Amino acid sequence: MSFYGGFYKLTSATRIFRLHDWRGSESDMSTPLFKDEPTKPLKGIKMVRMYGGLPIEKASGSAKLLGHRLELRRKLIERRRWIVDMEFILALMGIVLMIIETELVIAHKISQSDTLSICLKSTISATTVILLICICWYYYIGAIIKASDAGVKEWQSVVTTWTWVGLFTELTVCAVHPIPGDIRIQYVSPAGDKKRVSIDAVLSILMMSRLYLIAKFAVVHSRLLTDTSTNSIGALSKIKINSIFVFKAAMSSSPSLLLLTVMMTTFIVNTWAMRTCEIYYEDGEDNTYAEIMWLVATTFLTIGYGDAVPRSYCGRYISVCTGIMGVGSTALLVAVLARKLEQSREEKYVFHMVSRIQIEKRRKIAAANVIKATLKLWILKNSDICSEKCRRHYEDQLKQSIRSLRKAKNEMAHVGDITVGLLEISETVNRIGERVDIITHNLDNNEYKTSSLEARLTNIEGMLDEIRTMLTIKGN
Repeated sequence: MSFYGGFYKLTSATRIFRLHDWRGSESDMSTPLFKDEPTKPLKGIKMVRMYGGLPIEKASGSAKLLGHRLELRRKLIERRRWIVDMEFILALMGIVLMIIETELVIAHKISQSDTLSICLKSTISATTVILLICICWYYYIGAIIKASDAGVKEWQSVVTTWTWVGLFTELTVCAVHPIPGDIRIQYVSPAGDKKRVSIDAVLSILMMSRLYLIAKFAVVHSRLLTDTSTNSIGALSKIKINSIFVFKAAMSSSPSLLLLTVMMTTFIVNTWAMRTCEIYYEDGEDNTYAEIMWLVATTFLTIGYGDAVPRSYCGRYISVCTGIMGVGSTALLVAVLARKLEQSREEKYVFHMVSRIQIEKRRKIAAANVIKATLKLWILKNSDICSEKCRRHYEDQLKQSIRSLRKAKNEMAHVGDITVGLLEISETVNRIGERVDIITHNLDNNEYKTSSLEARLTNIEGMLDEIRTMLTIKGN
């Protein structure tokens, strides 16, 4: 068995690595420290190289370990994408079946103990079990991908505490669903009325939390995650291409569409949840879709007229969640509008250029008015033609022209300050840095030349000393 490029290759005979005894002549020092000696062949033994708990296929002698690891990672990512597709389909199937069963019960077409209701809930339970298995499988594939990236053999070594927390949280969220049968509990309304009600409404509303899988589905199918070049650039830049990165990219590319989708989804889901709560726990004639939509809209926009209020505890909790979502969506909407209304760099340059031209015209006009007012005052002062009132008029005109000239000068300086942005500052800093490098290089060259001149002068002094010594000897 030999080791070639990270792979164990099966050979005709095994090898024993024995420490060579180099004590003796000095020529033995050139021999290797370990001697590769053949022994008897091993039969029935086959070594397989493992990465991330998965076997790597047998490679040729020229195959590279890195290429196989990348191929393994690509296959694992495709498998994880398929698992997320299954989770998305199972979650939507369960939610659709839950909505059908709930609407039939609300319309008094069936009851919780009927056969149709039990069949629908049993199907929901079956899809939930398969969904939980897919979630566990998703985390297992993710651990194998991390192990392959880290170059370790066992996937358990890369599993952290937060991974277990995330797995437990997703299992808890997705495990909630209406249980087959008619399970009732004691309920006390805000008005103090006691009655036994079904828990299906609460379980159905909590089941809507599975909609987070839509975001996971969008992430794994995003071009930023499926593109190999994007992943390579992210790895080199030490940036994680995850859900947060994809959300930020979507907010940068199409923020209006994303916000509109989030707001409409929140509005529709909360309207259905509010109506279900009010009908299940507080019977009333005004629990129609129109009234509930008005209540959710006023809560989402944080208006709250007070003409419509939730009468159940469940509805109040949903109102609180709706208000929090509305505040978050409003903040994002304001940020998007502010960025849309902000001028681009090119527009700022054009605006500042036009402003400079207009201010320059005003400055020239003010300077001309100053000169004209000064000449008129000088003429009136030398000739007593105009009265004191006329002279005061021209003095006021001169003061106003000087004030306009100063104002135009200050505005010109302000426009110049606004024009300088971060890009201009960075470019200036780069130019200064390049100039400093050139000056430093020239100084180093000057120092080198100075040292060379000093060495030459020293040699010349030595030669002159020798000549003087020789002349002294010949003179004597």
